[in-house]
Amino acid sequence: MSDTSLDKMANKVFEIPEVEFDKLVTALELRRLRPSQQAASIAMLTQIRPRLRLTRPDRRFTPMRLFCRPFEDLLYNPNTPRKALGRIPRSALKPIWAEAEAMLGEAGLAPVMTSLKDLDPSDDEAVDAAGRPFWAACHTALKGLSDASSKEKGGRAKLQEKLGGPEVLASLDDIVTALAVADPLTEMRRTLPPPPIADINNADLKVIIACLTRTASINRDGLPILVLSLMARLQSPAMLPGLIERLVEQGAGALIQAMGNQVGEAVASQQEDRIIDIRTEAEQKKEDPVAVARALGNELKNLQREAAAADGGGRGVARQIERVKAELGRLARETVVSGAAPKTVAAIEALDNPSNGETSNRERFRAIENQIVSLRLCKQYAGDVGLEGEIATAMKQIGEKLDSRSKDLLKRLEANDATVSTVDLFCTVRLVELTEGSDKADKLREKGMAALQGQ
Repeated sequence: MSDTSLDKMANKVFEIPEVEFDKLVTALELRRLRPSQQAASIAMLTQIRPRLRLTRPDRRFTPMRLFCRPFEDLLYNPNTPRKALGRIPRSALKPIWAEAEAMLGEAGLAPVMTSLKDLDPSDDEAVDAAGRPFWAACHTALKGLSDASSKEKGGRAKLQEKLGGPEVLASLDDIVTALAVADPLTEMRRTLPPPPIADINNADLKVIIACLTRTASINRDGLPILVLSLMARLQSPAMLPGLIERLVEQGAGALIQAMGNQVGEAVASQQEDRIIDIRTEAEQKKEDPVAVARALGNELKNLQREAAAADGGGRGVARQIERVKAELGRLARETVVSGAAPKTVAAIEALDNPSNGETSNRERFRAIENQIVSLRLCKQYAGDVGLEGEIATAMKQIGEKLDSRSKDLLKRLEANDATVSTVDLFCTVRLVELTEGSDKADKLREKGMAALQGQ
């Protein structure tokens, strides 16, 4: 398969037949073993990763891929140079693996190269068995590198420069810890259902507690790594609080408390990193303010639930969470609240004076309704993000405009104006109900019906 055909296939990743896709993955894995083609193959594997996540074809094992297996769930492609706590950017893997590979040398790599030759990628137990001595060797090598840099004056700064930045050095520390607890990490991955996990039953809960206990006996610093790996495999991060409550009920409270601060910090850090994705998604949905307002509310709810699961995490975590809340508030202001009142008022005015005939009055009413509903959704969490005053002002301005329209509408109905109808009345009643409540809306409906009946 030529480089040209590989490039064409990668550009149409979801159009590739399954047989051809398997060939593509195999070809890229082989190319990744060749130093001269490693960068290109990794770039293309990144391109096709969305389909890999869905189909999960058996991929050829390489020493580097086996090296990553214990902490695979923590890998991500960041949108910023910063490293989210509890996550490992894929860009950090190459320099760290290069150090491990160099320290192990050909002699150190020979056993794993031999074991990989006939390894069945779908046999998790065989893969983990092949990995255990390899992970131990990699841990010894990288821990030695990290410890040596800490003992030398200015050593950490030199190592950071050699690896390529602070995020790579921080990733090295996480990888060293993950390799130390590789056995319970991979046991949990092997025993629990494949991701995304929609439910944790009692048997799964026992597995998690056993892995937490084993991790604590090896290296307590590995507890957050294990929990964050578990969180990455859940269908939704919002499942974590309930899961932690169940773990505490089953006697794992001391283990949970021991890592509360670290998990809380990681949750806040990952949310800070996610803000960029949320901003992009909000920009894409700017024509649907209800979807944006709801999405922001869900993010805030998840953040609060995850922080509660981490038991607060101390003042430092609280400050991080407040920063995330403030950023979510800015997003809500920019995408939903700012300009909502004048835009909605102008749309109400246009109901009787449409500038063009491209949309019906019913569609215009629906657009106004969406603007008001989006403000109501934001109002539900306005107190958490400092938007109460702005939303109250916007709703007041919209309410005043609806009052004016309601009075005018009643006069026209009483005069049997043929340009207004019961549809105008009931749509206006709906807008008043959303803005100022059902009591006022009921009064308008009663007066409108009386006007229609000539009473």
